[in-house]
Amino acid sequence: MTDYSVKAPILFGVGAIRELGARVKGFGAKKPMLICDSHLDPSTYEKAVESVKAAGLDYVLFKETRSDAPIEVIDQCGEIALREKADCLVGIGGGSTLDTAKAAAILLSHPGPIKNYILAQPIAVSVDVPIILLPTTAGTGSECTKVAVCNRTDLNMKWSVFVSLALAIIDPELTLSLPPYQTAYTGMDALAHAIEGLTSNNPNPLSHACGLDAIRKISRNLRRACENGQDLDARIEMSEAAHLAGIAFDDPLTHFGHATADGMSITMHTPHGVGCALALPEVCALCGPAVPERMREIAEAAEIPLRGDESGEELGRLTADWCRSLMRDIKIPSLKAQGFDRALMAEVAKETEHSHLSDFSPVKVTHELALEIAYGVYDHYQ
Repeated sequence: MTDYSVKAPILFGVGAIRELGARVKGFGAKKPMLICDSHLDPSTYEKAVESVKAAGLDYVLFKETRSDAPIEVIDQCGEIALREKADCLVGIGGGSTLDTAKAAAILLSHPGPIKNYILAQPIAVSVDVPIILLPTTAGTGSECTKVAVCNRTDLNMKWSVFVSLALAIIDPELTLSLPPYQTAYTGMDALAHAIEGLTSNNPNPLSHACGLDAIRKISRNLRRACENGQDLDARIEMSEAAHLAGIAFDDPLTHFGHATADGMSITMHTPHGVGCALALPEVCALCGPAVPERMREIAEAAEIPLRGDESGEELGRLTADWCRSLMRDIKIPSLKAQGFDRALMAEVAKETEHSHLSDFSPVKVTHELALEIAYGVYDHYQ
């Protein structure tokens, strides 16, 4: 048996942000907090403010979110929301901002600090206020998943908590201002979600269908979106892909690729999507022999030329090579090119080995394999 579901209603379309105020009001809220990061294009949160005002609502604006959703920022956000009596949290931004909004909602229903709920083995925490999420990247999928990944800076660990969402508003126009590099690594994050969700040891039919469609869309549109950020058709397709990839991993969960990416984030402070991109070829190479039928479907969705009689090992290698070729085309730099020492990969491997995510891998992640994965990330992509 398997349990699966879509975690939030979705409003998708160009210009959908204009519906924000009406949707907030529809939940019975009177004073939403708009949670953004300081680098967000001002026109984006101005659209949100205009929509909220048009609905006759007061609002609070919080623009202090930071990468990897550190617990200090979540505590600050929750404290302000309580003081201002916010009754709805609206996250507008990339994955870290959306995760900050999710986690901060806990503090409106439960006593802080937030670290009490961000644990090595994630728990589900009920919240009393609606959470509405508007992604400004086509990568995170966080707008339609239960998980909030947060930085336990007191322990130098990235752990998670599960909360329920009220609504996701996906407006591809919000991604038009995303620069090429961010477009590249957030798109690779979505690809990692799809491939890891499909190769998880906890699959389901919904994640399977969504993951394959996400891979098709990414293979056809990520290069286009990086080359011309104003290509609205490509942005729409990538927004759909990121959303589908979020569904693809939400119940099956990601596995050792994301665990390795978390290790890079903790050790080297690389952006989450960069770490996911760099780990993805190793995921494909190792999972091919373990789940050859699924790897064949992944390769077909990526439109990789196949003979039809490839072994699982060969399918894994071909898909890994395709990922590396895509990364080169969209200019994802290797760890060596970024100036990182290979010796750091031993520290990265510790997260790969001990993360709860690795429990969902189709291959058993031993100490030796964690080291092989980490050094492979460094050595196999230059």
